[in-house]
Amino acid sequence: MVAKTALITGITGQDGGLLAKFLLDQKYKIIAPTRFNPDKSKLSTLGIAMHQNIEYIVYSQWSDFEGIFKQYKPDEIYHLAAMSHVGQSHIDPDKVFEVNTMWTIELLKAIKNTTPKSRFFFASSCEIFQKDLAAPVSEKASKAPNNPYGISKLSAHLMVQYYRDVVGLFTCNGILFNHESEIRDKSFVSKKICREVARIVKNGGGPLFLGNIEAKKDWGYAPDYVQFFQSILQQEKAQDYVLSTGVLHSVQDMVNMAFKSLNYTITWQGEGLACKAINNNGEIVVSIKQAFFRPLDKRFLIGDNSKAAKKLDFNIMTPFKDWVKSMTLIEYKKLS
Repeated sequence: MVAKTALITGITGQDGGLLAKFLLDQKYKIIAPTRFNPDKSKLSTLGIAMHQNIEYIVYSQWSDFEGIFKQYKPDEIYHLAAMSHVGQSHIDPDKVFEVNTMWTIELLKAIKNTTPKSRFFFASSCEIFQKDLAAPVSEKASKAPNNPYGISKLSAHLMVQYYRDVVGLFTCNGILFNHESEIRDKSFVSKKICREVARIVKNGGGPLFLGNIEAKKDWGYAPDYVQFFQSILQQEKAQDYVLSTGVLHSVQDMVNMAFKSLNYTITWQGEGLACKAINNNGEIVVSIKQAFFRPLDKRFLIGDNSKAAKKLDFNIMTPFKDWVKSMTLIEYKKLS
């Protein structure tokens, strides 16, 4: 028996795939709008690419969604599709604004015109907050992003609030801090670290090159987070929620944990660009490269998840060391 119908944009991405798997376990019917010939590799890894309760729909433009909503009348809509790489947004700001902001507005308009009873979740971002906030940030913290990705997300975030507070739709923002998993794209530093550490331990070769290893993030585990996307839409009142761990870990912490998970000893030497990690044979396994430093690497935001903990019971999360180990072991097993 199918419980509800959910439409997920970005189902082929990390969060979309993990959310789809969670909702299928709850007996949902999933509507999956995709471009022509999408990459379903993450869904295949999760074992759901050919699931009988996923219906893929090819769309060509945003205006197609009005017809899709009218036909399927989804109970819940999860808008997860986005250009999600902060570094890339500096290179292509117009594209990131078009995808992250304008598409969100088009979806909200379509809901208003066709299925105003649908409940809408938007994947907002911690990048919307002011860059120099020292204390943990809650839903009410000052918002003043200074990168194109954050600006695009804040614009969409505010439109979600407008359609809730003025238009009267059930629309919610999940303000997501960094969250990783075994199916993370290779362009993200977490995946790069786990993949390269596995390669070094298994096969040797050149070092892992990184930028600012002192950069810190409030890092969580994506499978923990996605189930609360659904919880947010089950509440009596539409609201926004910060989803975070409330703990900072550095890039260096992740490197250390990845090597430790494979019982491989490293020792750090030097500072700044001269910093490096060597193994027991004196070989350099981690080296610093100026080209990999990013703007805003010293932006250490911590999330205040107290509202989600109280209203959603968001308080049981996989420890950092456990999910870094899991990601690293998966990469190690892939190697011959």
